[in-house]
Amino acid sequence: MGSTSVQKKLETWGTRVALRWVPGWSRRTVLRWARVLGWLGYGFTPNLKRVALANLDIAYGDTLSAAEKRRIIKHSCQLFALVLLDIFWFARDTEARIANYVEFDPALSELFQKKAHMCITAHLGNWELLGHAVSVRGNPLSSVAAPLVNPAVDEYLLQMRKVSGQQVIPKAGAIRAMLRTLKQDGKIGLLLDQNTRPDEGGLFVDFFGLPVPISDAGASLALKTNADILFGFCIPRWDGHYYVHGAPKIALADYPAESERPSVAGITQTIADRIQDAIRAHPEAWLWMYKRWKYPAPGIALSRYPFYAKGNARRRKRLFRRRRST
Repeated sequence: MGSTSVQKKLETWGTRVALRWVPGWSRRTVLRWARVLGWLGYGFTPNLKRVALANLDIAYGDTLSAAEKRRIIKHSCQLFALVLLDIFWFARDTEARIANYVEFDPALSELFQKKAHMCITAHLGNWELLGHAVSVRGNPLSSVAAPLVNPAVDEYLLQMRKVSGQQVIPKAGAIRAMLRTLKQDGKIGLLLDQNTRPDEGGLFVDFFGLPVPISDAGASLALKTNADILFGFCIPRWDGHYYVHGAPKIALADYPAESERPSVAGITQTIADRIQDAIRAHPEAWLWMYKRWKYPAPGIALSRYPFYAKGNARRRKRLFRRRRST
C-alpha cells in the first residue's frame, strides 16, 4: 500500500473521529486543544515556520523584533488549529452556537440585505465560520471550492459547509455560475489572498510593497453585474467568541459614468489594499505559513522575494505573456 493511500486513510479516519467527538466538547476544551495543537504545529513544523518568518520579513522588515515575529507565528498556528476544530464544533447546533459566539459589526448590516454582493475575505481569522455566520442570517453565500485531494474528506467538508445553507460552486464553470447567482441577487464569497497564476486569471498587485498575483474575479464580476464589493473578517477574541469587522466597500454606483469607472486592475489593487489593512490591524490572525510571495513579478529582482519563490526569468515572462494574450 502506497504512502499516499495510507495518508488518505488516516485523514479520513481523523475526520470521522473529529466529527464524532469535537462537537460535544465545551468551548473551553476547544480553546485548550487549539492552543496545544497550535503549539505542536509551531514546534514541529520548522519548514512552515521558516516560510512564516520569511513572510513577516517581507511585510514588516526590521520594524518588528525577532521575538515579536515568533509570537505572531505562534498565535497564527494556534488560530489555524482553532479554525480546523471549529469546522467540527460549529457543525452541531450551528445556528445557536453562531448566535452565541459570533457578533457582527453593525456597519455590516448591508451584508444581510437581499441584494447582489461580492463578499471578500481572506485567510484572516476564521474564514470558514464567516461563511456559516452570514448564511444563517437568511442570505446564504455561494462560494467556489476546489476539491481536496482526498475525496472522502472533501465530501465531509462539503456537507458541513451546507449545514448553514451555503452553496458550493464547483471550480469548473465557476464564472458562469457566479454570474447567474449575482443576477439573481445572490451573494458570492471569495477568498482573495491566495496565489492565482497570471496564466490562470491572476493580476499582479502591490502587497506589502512587493507584487503578487491575485485573482481578478472579484473585480471582473462586480463590473459585469454592478454588484457592490463588501469585506468581512471574522476575528477571534481571547474568550472563544468572534467579532466580524468590515472595511470600506467598493460601490460602482459611486461612478455613474461608465468612463469614470475604475479598471479591473484598479479595483483588484483596492481589494488587495483592504486585505493588507486588515492584516496589519490583526497580524496574529493571518495565515503567515502560506507561500504568498511564491510567484515573482516580471521585472522585479528575484532576490527581493522570499527563499521559496519559484521560477527563472524566462518562465516568469512566459506566464506574463499568457496572461496578456487572454
